[in-house]
Amino acid sequence: MIRLTWKQKIGAVTGNALEFYDIAVFASISGFISVLFAHQGIEHAEYVVWGIFALRFLVRPLGGLVIGHYAKKHGVRAALILTNFMIGLATLCMAFMPVEALGKYIVVTFLLLQIVQAFSFGGEYPTLISYLHQGTDQVDKSKTSSLIVASSLVGVVISLVVVYALNQILTVEEMNDFGWRLPLLVGVLNTLMSLYFRLSLPELLAVKTVIIPMQRSTLILRIFMVTIIGAVIFYTQNFASKMIGEELAIANLPLINSLLLLLTLAITGWLTDKYSSVTQAFRLASIALILFSTPLFLMLSSGNAIYMTLSIILFTLISGFLLGNLAAVLWQESERDIIALGFGYNIALSLFGGATPLIVGLLIPEGFVFVGLYVALAAIPALVILSRPNTKVNTKAQTAR
Repeated sequence: MIRLTWKQKIGAVTGNALEFYDIAVFASISGFISVLFAHQGIEHAEYVVWGIFALRFLVRPLGGLVIGHYAKKHGVRAALILTNFMIGLATLCMAFMPVEALGKYIVVTFLLLQIVQAFSFGGEYPTLISYLHQGTDQVDKSKTSSLIVASSLVGVVISLVVVYALNQILTVEEMNDFGWRLPLLVGVLNTLMSLYFRLSLPELLAVKTVIIPMQRSTLILRIFMVTIIGAVIFYTQNFASKMIGEELAIANLPLINSLLLLLTLAITGWLTDKYSSVTQAFRLASIALILFSTPLFLMLSSGNAIYMTLSIILFTLISGFLLGNLAAVLWQESERDIIALGFGYNIALSLFGGATPLIVGLLIPEGFVFVGLYVALAAIPALVILSRPNTKVNTKAQTAR
């Protein structure tokens, strides 16, 4: 079995970061897209934009299933290259979209292109998890897992920084007119860079799983249950935080959260590998969320600067231990079956990832205590499933083609 060097791992996740930029930039320019929709006569444009954000997740399980089969047949490296191409093509089409010619059909066009991206990324993330953990030693599991989610965060940060910089350079009218296209053009460049990194990666031994349908169903259920809290935390921290920041008058909260979480992941990955295990750290973080997420969100809404700062730091620290170990726990739970991993992971993302910004937006007017309660409840399924022994599946390594 080939063991990936850290240089190769960084090359693999760099591609993921550049591709996740294309996924995240839609949220970063959502305000301008809503103005664009409004000019075409679309009512409640802001809700329509976040509706597209949520609906695109519905196709992710299909992407995980189809690309999972493709990866098993042609190898995970080939699957990563395929998802790279599809995401880049959809981004290019959005960048050059003829707005006036489409009129109200612009909503449908954006939705279709977002669906193509979501389908592709539905296969991208599980394939990346499989690729990196196939080539990782036991002693580096948490650091490698943290590297995967950190790469997605880098994509989020780049999208926020690009849009912020353009806002400083261009007027509001220019951003609404043509400036919203520029971050998408950056995404096309990112895709080409990502393709370069992907083509330079080595192919690993293909791990074939021999399981019966009932066993795969059990694996899918376990992966789904574990992923729920990861989806809720990631999208609360990075996408719903825009609404939270606006409600609490905290400028650039999404960027603050993402940068702080990046720093936390570097620490939690090292601590877990040195002093604990990925499963134990994940369990403890889940318990901490059940106990403390509601009080922490109450502190966040207190209006006291010290309490608000402490809330952000503590919530991010807990999130770092959970998200940093999520990929490794999912890899263990999947028993190296990439189809079960892709399908179970993306069902959870479809139901709880895309919907989380909408849910948080609806809960905020009722009180931040309900946002904290939503996070706490989301942590329960993972604890329940990890308390039960996993179904063991026979696996064998087969030389890649």
